[in-house]
Amino acid sequence: MLKKIGYIGGFLLLIVVNVYSLRQIKLGYVDVEEVFNSYPGIEDIRKKLLEERKKYQIEIDKKKDEIAILEKDLQNNEKITDEERQRREAEIEYKKELLNEFINESNARLNTFKDEVTKPIYQKIVSVIQKVSAEKGYSFVFKKGSEFLLFYDREFDLTGEVKQRLRKELSLEDRN
Repeated sequence: MLKKIGYIGGFLLLIVVNVYSLRQIKLGYVDVEEVFNSYPGIEDIRKKLLEERKKYQIEIDKKKDEIAILEKDLQNNEKITDEERQRREAEIEYKKELLNEFINESNARLNTFKDEVTKPIYQKIVSVIQKVSAEKGYSFVFKKGSEFLLFYDREFDLTGEVKQRLRKELSLEDRN
């Protein structure tokens, strides 16, 4: 009796696996960078990022110039004592360390600022990708350029549809 139940259970499991495997799996991909680059207003965001970077670069250049002046002065002044030379060298090294710290802090602030202004855009793009994928019945959608996508056929490219849907959604948001 247990053998019959085991056979029936195995047979049913086989049927379920076969039915499930008959389900069509649709795969697609999206060039997220292309969608991001076509996002309305992205140029304004890039300008803001560039302006922030320029602010930091001006300060970095000032600090570098100050260090260069100190180094040149030290090289051209042969009449100073060894003690004074060591003091000035230590001052230059300290200013270089401060410069490196400032550069690292500036990069961190720029990255934080970039994340703050781009994160909502990427969230909106992902939301639209999910909607388009669900409506079209895709099982999996990959990011073009990811390490997992080794080959792709243009037939499975959802980028155009995502861009179109994104523009449509953004124009509806602007009206409201």
